[in-house]
Amino acid sequence: MFSPAAPRVGLLTAAWTAQAQVASERAGDFDALVVVTVGLGNLVAAGWSAAAAAPVGTINTIVVVDANPEPAALVNLALTVTEVKTLVLGEAGLQCADGRPPSGTSTDAVVIAATGRGQAVRFGGPISEAGWLVARLARQAMGEGVRRWIETHR
Repeated sequence: MFSPAAPRVGLLTAAWTAQAQVASERAGDFDALVVVTVGLGNLVAAGWSAAAAAPVGTINTIVVVDANPEPAALVNLALTVTEVKTLVLGEAGLQCADGRPPSGTSTDAVVIAATGRGQAVRFGGPISEAGWLVARLARQAMGEGVRRWIETHR
């Protein structure tokens, strides 16, 4: 039953969620889940690509951690996932229309959610326990999503 008081997040997307890539794992006392949808029709290089109407294609990433992270750790996790995304795109050999390496698409979204229970988490950078696990899962899910999209569209 819908409860307007419950925490919620919504992503406006045309992505086929049935084709989402999912990765989950437990490391120590920390559980994480990453869900990624991948569309690469509008690759951009942040800081280089000009503002424009967005054609179809986005990378949506949802991370859920069964932990109690501090607000700064949530921000760190979002940055860590974004770093992984840029690395996965570069490793796939993708380029923007102007030949630059892409940092993502013009409509990407990242959601970091936490259950608020269990282990306290102070850090979410790539060498913290939480960041390391989330980065590995994001790399797995995004890598598969990018590979699948390339196979389907090229």
